[in-house]
Amino acid sequence: MLQSRWRLLALVLATSVAFACVATLLSPQRYVATGGVLVPAGMLKAQYSAPDPQTAAALVQGFIARHKNPLLVDPPLVVRVGPSLATNIGLAGLAVALFAGFLFWRHRPRAVRSENELIAALGAPLVAARPLVPQDLSRQLLAGWFDRGRAVLAVVSAEAGEGRARVAAELARAFARSGAPTLLVDADFRSPALHREFGLRNRAGLADFLEGRNTRLAHCADNLSVLVAGRPGEDPLELLSRKRMQDLLAAAAKRYRVVLVDTPAAAQGPDLQLFAAFAGGALVVTRFSTKIPALKHLRDLLACCKARVVGTVLSSA
Repeated sequence: MLQSRWRLLALVLATSVAFACVATLLSPQRYVATGGVLVPAGMLKAQYSAPDPQTAAALVQGFIARHKNPLLVDPPLVVRVGPSLATNIGLAGLAVALFAGFLFWRHRPRAVRSENELIAALGAPLVAARPLVPQDLSRQLLAGWFDRGRAVLAVVSAEAGEGRARVAAELARAFARSGAPTLLVDADFRSPALHREFGLRNRAGLADFLEGRNTRLAHCADNLSVLVAGRPGEDPLELLSRKRMQDLLAAAAKRYRVVLVDTPAAAQGPDLQLFAAFAGGALVVTRFSTKIPALKHLRDLLACCKARVVGTVLSSA
């Protein structure tokens, strides 16, 4: 699709330049003559145009002749005027630029505008798409997901900046308030943010555990523990792919009723698949301004790892 648009734009540009050349050759030429006389009352100027230079000059000369005994004569100066090739090519370039802007505006990726379009892009979720109401959503997930022998849920998004970390933090607090022992893990090594949600330092976290260094859980409230991302020294995807990651999730699933894992956006890489595959499902955080192709890419990533869309949260971020 993009290549066809570039080909069309190139064709329009070539046609416009050719038209500019033809228009320059066929456009009628005009000649403008200027001149004047200085009389006691002041300088009198004249300007006449004609299809040929002799006529234009003669008109100015006639104007000068009508003034007897001038103090100074400014003789006729004739110049040719008319559309130049440079001017016509410039106008053609402007037209092409306007056409290109319209063409790419018309074919820009469209954002979802309704819940039905969101479902069409992602598939029907277990929990319907709604703005975040943490207590309500936590009750629905406890009944529809975590009470079925599952403890892990990946929190995912199509693009960065969609408020995924904030949603994960508020939801974890809601689970904890309901009495469910909850572990919140920041697995977004590319743009870690959970430490800021809780006012923690981003050290001694998940990356440190995976690299065999000291790790510390932060107890942020009753029933709520947080494992920050830490600072990885290796490639994020390679680090998350280590067996220690799955061992950690398996051990956490035995100790906690709820294990939420905040993952990088799908646009930043396939990291989220590791957690969605282990959990078997994902909670999608999105906005109505998210582009449909980005949501479909997220859906494809989840489908590849056989993870279902458990719920969709409409973020205000």
